[in-house]
Amino acid sequence: MDTKKTEQTLADKPRSILIAGYSAGLGSALERRFAQAGYEIITVARQHEATIHCDLTDAKASAELFARLDQTSAPLAGVIHNAMEFLRLPLLETSAQQMESVWRSMVLTAFNLTQQAVPRLIQQGGGSMLFSGASGSLRAGAGFAAFSSAKFALRGLVQALAREHGQDGIHAAHIVIDGLIRTEKTAIRFADARSDSMIDPEALADQYFQLFHQAPSVWSQEIDIRPQDTRQQQGVRS
Repeated sequence: MDTKKTEQTLADKPRSILIAGYSAGLGSALERRFAQAGYEIITVARQHEATIHCDLTDAKASAELFARLDQTSAPLAGVIHNAMEFLRLPLLETSAQQMESVWRSMVLTAFNLTQQAVPRLIQQGGGSMLFSGASGSLRAGAGFAAFSSAKFALRGLVQALAREHGQDGIHAAHIVIDGLIRTEKTAIRFADARSDSMIDPEALADQYFQLFHQAPSVWSQEIDIRPQDTRQQQGVRS
């Protein structure tokens, strides 16, 4: 990929990127990487440091958000779905409300986002939609019934999206992040994990950027990313 050519093209035709589920760590690294290339960045979350606060589990609120962005932002180039609700709890101690909450946070947000973004991207001639997965997207460990079942569902949604709308110019890709991302929150949640065996968020954001700009003849529908040394993470991955 010719990064300079990409940045020059963006300078001529400003486009926007929507990052859903934005928070410090990967979210802010993605914001910096895509802004460096000239994109207008729209960050969305229910809370945290996002520029727009919106509950993407609400279909009406999602539609209103995109209608507003149609009037205030550059044409959409693509979206990155990074919404997650982490829950590690034994199956018999997980309530139905917790199960539903995790599913809504990771699957329903992606569904509502997709329904709004796809028609707009098709109108613009296509675009990329990237969805963040996890180790639990491929295998479910003890204590991860809610988390992994939602991640499995997200992976299936992305596969269906890719097959249904690839012909319309929509590059849908699922990124299996098979490891811990080096952030302050991770350091607190997994206090025993070594920082030097975690995934660097800036390097990870660069992988997203490259995937976002793949040529149509070589689109990846799914990639998996892990750090070189995974030994310290065997006890914490789902």
